Amino acid sequence: MKKILLFLFCAVLLSCNNDDDNGPVTDANLLENWDMRAYVFFGPEPPALENGDVTWNFSAVSSTVSIVNNVEEEYPYLPESGIYPYTLLPDNILVVEGLPWGNVYDYEINGEQLIMIFRDDPQIADDELSITFQKI
Repeated sequence: MKKILLFLFCAVLLSCNNDDDNGPVTDANLLENWDMRAYVFFGPEPPALENGDVTWNFSAVSSTVSIVNNVEEEYPYLPESGIYPYTLLPDNILVVEGLPWGNVYDYEINGEQLIMIFRDDPQIADDELSITFQKI
């Protein structure tokens, strides 16, 4: 009887799934300094960005992105300089809190390039905002 109980206990223990306890999603490739190269959206003419105009630096330690915007006055629709909390979700989804136009993006890293596409609700608006960065 003890062997049967031990077998059942082991079977139950081994069949448990702890996927919910894996903790936050991380992506070491994102933890770099990124220089914004293109900001494309439905609206006025996209900004003409040069090296160093707008940079983003992701920190895993504080789960924040530090944004330095040296062209805030010229392009007020770009995110202001500051430190913003971020969260990574499965399936390459990035949530940046506090951005004025929205905060949920699909992102993809191809070598030295980061592409973020805003996840909007096409039933409300289909803005097609995409931001392209180059690794510094």
